[in-house]
Amino acid sequence: MKLTACPMDCFDACEVVYKNGICKPNDDYITNKKLCKNFAYLIQEKNIIDKDLNTTLKKVVAKLKEPNQKVLYYKGSGNMGVMQKIPMVFFEKISATFASGSICDAGGEAGIEMGRKYNVNPSIKDLQSSEVILVWGRNLTQTSAHIYKLIKDKIFITIDPVKTPIAKKSEVFLQIPPKGDYLLAKLLQKALNDENIDINDLIKLNITQEQFNQTVELLTSKKVSVMLGVGAQKYKEGAAIFHEIDKVCDKLNLFDKKNRGVWYLANSAYPFDNKISINPTKTCSYADVKFDDYDVVFIQGANPVISAPNAKYIVESLKNSFVIFMGTTANETSKYADIIIPAKTFLQKKDIRLSYGHDEVIFCELCEENDYAISEYELTSYLFKEFGFEGLLSEDEYLNCFKTKINDKPDIKFIEQDTKNVELLDLKDDEYYLLTSKNTDTINSQFKYDEYAYVHPSRGFIDNQLVTISSKIDSIQIKVKNDERIYSNSILIYAGNKQVNRLTSNEISDCGTNATFQDIKLTVR
Repeated sequence: MKLTACPMDCFDACEVVYKNGICKPNDDYITNKKLCKNFAYLIQEKNIIDKDLNTTLKKVVAKLKEPNQKVLYYKGSGNMGVMQKIPMVFFEKISATFASGSICDAGGEAGIEMGRKYNVNPSIKDLQSSEVILVWGRNLTQTSAHIYKLIKDKIFITIDPVKTPIAKKSEVFLQIPPKGDYLLAKLLQKALNDENIDINDLIKLNITQEQFNQTVELLTSKKVSVMLGVGAQKYKEGAAIFHEIDKVCDKLNLFDKKNRGVWYLANSAYPFDNKISINPTKTCSYADVKFDDYDVVFIQGANPVISAPNAKYIVESLKNSFVIFMGTTANETSKYADIIIPAKTFLQKKDIRLSYGHDEVIFCELCEENDYAISEYELTSYLFKEFGFEGLLSEDEYLNCFKTKINDKPDIKFIEQDTKNVELLDLKDDEYYLLTSKNTDTINSQFKYDEYAYVHPSRGFIDNQLVTISSKIDSIQIKVKNDERIYSNSILIYAGNKQVNRLTSNEISDCGTNATFQDIKLTVR
């Protein structure tokens, strides 16, 4: 029997027991004897192999040694083990440019650091001791299913443009318009300061006075925790939105010395002496990457053709670059690769699994051998040798960094910053907001994708009707389905849909170099 961990980009980071070729859930308190259906999909995937791997690696070396080249290193989150980052050590040595920032959560993180300095989560035990949990822009039951089971008997308040499963279980559900988070945070601050609230502002946010009063009553009379999701910060002003939400949390005394009451996608490496960490000399924006500005593009564990904004441009840009792709499975991006390096799966290498949702650290043992693929550390070691570089530590030295924590939770001294007002998008009657929520059958671009655009029944569409949806970037043809859970002037296309990012802009956020997927207007015909 060996222990490892689910490698997928998920809050829960479940522990896995491997025995006789079979993976089963461990009974640790987060995983709690159950793995999700996406893990079953992962195990069934067909992985890339290369029976002539040595020749492939020689081609990689020959290409990277060509003189006077601009090299881009672009890393995704296909595997959340810490060793996935080790190639960064090599690419910094050859003066590559690093795609930095995020298409996911960097705007929210910038907003958190604006007032708190640290993006570090409290202990899950603090969450479990709460009476009321405010779920803001986070599809909790689907993106944190295991953590949810630890707190399922709590009182919930949900804020979201979509009536998610957690919204249905909530004492109060505030179905605000997309981008209404900033105004709502301002109104809650006023209420907590005993200032008068303009009823017209509540109407603008689709909130009744009774709902608002009940929310304030629950937040001020019970022990509260807040779980923030990426949905509220998928806008140009995402950092400002999160900072204003944090002001609400501060007024509720949720930053009592240590970060005791607010959760987001935390910096899971904070407590450790992380020897893998690199501060690249050259960077470009991850959310606005221009692949064809580089002679060689090294894409690792990512699928930007589906996941990155402005997908049509991404494809054209890749066509004009020399692409080296490293991953466990073929995907839409690997189709444009000139060289494919098969990466070992989470079962085929030693690693450490941290979580951005909780504090558990899982040491992953080597469970299976595979001579037709290569781990991130093995590739980095090979490249160091071929280039004659020195300074790479042994694999165990890197892994041992995560055996001892050097920091406790940081003390939080919240500092308020002024922010510019964030307005709702000015929509005409025939225009729509775009929502890009997570789907239970998809992790980023992996596994099964939902092929529909979801609309509110009041908009007059027929189920399975083929429509053309357009933005200022591009147009797509897609079938629609009616769904009364959606905010009335919105279109929901789940993240991972193979067309949705043809519509989205590669404009980046004001702070945090994040993608702004939902800051866009759509029309339908």
